[in-house]
Amino acid sequence: MRALIHKVARLGRSLYARIALVYLTSLLLLSVAVAWIAISQFNQLARELQQRMEIDLAQNLAQVMQPALRQGADSDAARDMAHHILSINPSLSLYVLDENGWVIADYGEPACGLGQQVDPEALETLLGKEPMLPVLTTSPCGDDPGIFSVAPIQHGEQRRPGYLYTDLDNAGQASMFAMLRTSSITRTLVAAGLMALLVSGIFGLVWFALLTRHFSRLTVAVQRFAEGDYGQRIVAPSDDELGRLAKAFNDMAGTIEAQLQALQETDRQRRELIANLSHDFRTPLTSLRGYAEQLLSQGSVLDAERRRTLAAILDNVDRLTRLAQQLSTLARLDADDRPLQREPFSLSELAHDIVGKFQHQARHAGVTLEAACDPELPWVDADLGLIDRVLSNLLDNALHATAAGGKVRLEAEALADGVRLAVIDNGVGIDAEELPMVTQRFYRTRSGLARGDGSGLGLSIVREICERHGTQLKIDSRVGEGTRVSLVLPYARVIEA
Repeated sequence: MRALIHKVARLGRSLYARIALVYLTSLLLLSVAVAWIAISQFNQLARELQQRMEIDLAQNLAQVMQPALRQGADSDAARDMAHHILSINPSLSLYVLDENGWVIADYGEPACGLGQQVDPEALETLLGKEPMLPVLTTSPCGDDPGIFSVAPIQHGEQRRPGYLYTDLDNAGQASMFAMLRTSSITRTLVAAGLMALLVSGIFGLVWFALLTRHFSRLTVAVQRFAEGDYGQRIVAPSDDELGRLAKAFNDMAGTIEAQLQALQETDRQRRELIANLSHDFRTPLTSLRGYAEQLLSQGSVLDAERRRTLAAILDNVDRLTRLAQQLSTLARLDADDRPLQREPFSLSELAHDIVGKFQHQARHAGVTLEAACDPELPWVDADLGLIDRVLSNLLDNALHATAAGGKVRLEAEALADGVRLAVIDNGVGIDAEELPMVTQRFYRTRSGLARGDGSGLGLSIVREICERHGTQLKIDSRVGEGTRVSLVLPYARVIEA
């Protein structure tokens, strides 16, 4: 259920959903606008037809009422004749207007039009030659413009000019609503409009789906390219904007792939150079060490100054040897295609061996070095050579960071998921601002720069070895209190006694 909700939410955020929403909303608004315009024009057409068919109605009624109107517009004879006409067609409204359009006789019940004026220009427009229908004006008893019929008359004994005005709007509106309710043409038009709306909506959704499918293919190709499939390419669907976008992506992907291949080749050559240099350094350094130790062995013939010089030479040879070893380890770690040489081994034995190897350096520095490892610790599964390098780098860093009289301890503790190794010292510590950077290659802390030792490779090598083993390197440190560096190694599947 959650996966379905996630898919629906993802679809709702997609380009297709947004385009479809905009399209359907626009189609709906357009349909409402067209329907409103159609109804309005249909109503206008109905008025035009009504007025066109009954344009002579007032003229015919004027001929019938003319004898009575000669007795006066408001005479009993005129009223009787008007009431007789209205009894035949109650939807009509009859008025007599003077030559300026003022109502002088209203034959309706009740008489609401007396004292009102009808626009004389509208009257003359309808009486003109070939008027543009419908001609609308506000009736004496009405509020909105409507259709009408008018005829010129003469009323009273003086035969004063005027108009017989017939309001047709009430009759027209009644027939209009009746036609909307009962007309089969109206129903057909409504059904056709709904069908057109449905077909247009389905066609638009399908067309947008086909259009956005190309975007989906492009998105998938870009995602695969971002995940490392640099050979990903897109077949251009056509020579349009999408086709040109696909071609631009293919050109970009080809350029990036070529650059990556060049970088990989350069990186391969760099690793080979580092590996060769670190290997070639060892022979002259070993020879140099041998000559220096041979000269130091002749202590009886050397004065103190020369012995100090030879001791300094040996110290620098040791530093160069460690640097060569670190470069060799880096070259091995950079070769990702070389698998780890995993094997089960006793971490307790390895810890005591390495502590024994560094005891001479610790005594020379005046630092107490000890191992706190239970001999009965379960065996771990890891690359023995690389874990040896990890512990060696950590102990070497701890000894250099701890002043005389300090203490360095190597601990090993069994946990639920493996054995935790920790190198703890009470040395100078690392500033909190520098902690995130101490595992970067060639980064040296301010205290290390002040002491003039270190290459900036030790902790970076440790971090990369931990990453190759799938474990995390944790560093806790406070300035002036010391540093604790720990990692966890998994148990070996086959535990040997």
